[in-house]
Amino acid sequence: MGMTLPRCVLPRRTYLITRRCLGRRFLLRPDDALNNAFVYCLALAAEKHRVSVHAFCAMSNHYHLIITDTDGVLPDFMAWLNRQLAMCVKRLRRWDEVVWEPNVAYSAVALEGVSEVLDKAAYVVLNPVSAALVRSPERWPGAVSTVERLRIGRMRATRPSVWFANDAPESVSLELSPPPCFAGPLDYCKALEGLLQRRGALLRAELQRKGRSFLGRVRLRKTAVATRPTKKKERLGRNPVFSALTRSAWLTAVERLRAFRLAYRTAYRAWRNGDRSVEFPAGTWWVVRYAGASAVT
Repeated sequence: MGMTLPRCVLPRRTYLITRRCLGRRFLLRPDDALNNAFVYCLALAAEKHRVSVHAFCAMSNHYHLIITDTDGVLPDFMAWLNRQLAMCVKRLRRWDEVVWEPNVAYSAVALEGVSEVLDKAAYVVLNPVSAALVRSPERWPGAVSTVERLRIGRMRATRPSVWFANDAPESVSLELSPPPCFAGPLDYCKALEGLLQRRGALLRAELQRKGRSFLGRVRLRKTAVATRPTKKKERLGRNPVFSALTRSAWLTAVERLRAFRLAYRTAYRAWRNGDRSVEFPAGTWWVVRYAGASAVT
């Protein structure tokens, strides 16, 4: 029996997070109640787990986040967020099945450096444009961190009419902060805005070249939530755990990941053989959190 690849969860890491709906169904299709529930759940989850939110976009059948996991509790944050959001979706959509794709875990891609973070933040915000749904992020009727919202630095949401008890906060504020690799919000917003303008123009030009048009908000809102895209999604068989835009950064990340997995396998074999004094490498999650093992600090 093969060993499942271990998850390395370290504090102060920045990630691109992706979570997809069951069978790519449009369960997150934008409307006022769903948008509010998404921001509300994200705000509570971020506050509860001390996670910093830098960018986000809720598409119709998946969502993206750019976050920094301050305390190294990413699995707890994701479990809490996805449960609360799923319970809201079930009730708002009157949906009896599971909400999230059960055979594929959420994707968490570690980002290191200004270029990687900026590249993925632009990818997240431009998702509705690259999917040929609207001409610009500002026209997306769903929850998205436009540059204007990032400049303001916060978004408010009220307690959804479903799932949450009356003792939950009546209103919350989702704090939007710059990634730690940027000097401050002005630098972040200026760099992101420039990249969004350039990439947005390229996306619109490419769509025009192909003779295609944007779906638009009116037709988008008429989409049935139980349906799924007609175009089959390509399955590449890979689930990346880091992003590197240069060869040197890629080699460094690969070397670090291999070292972690080798150290984990060595420690795990010793643990299975009864050596409870063995230390797992820093970032080891499950066996430390739930089995009482020790990790290098």
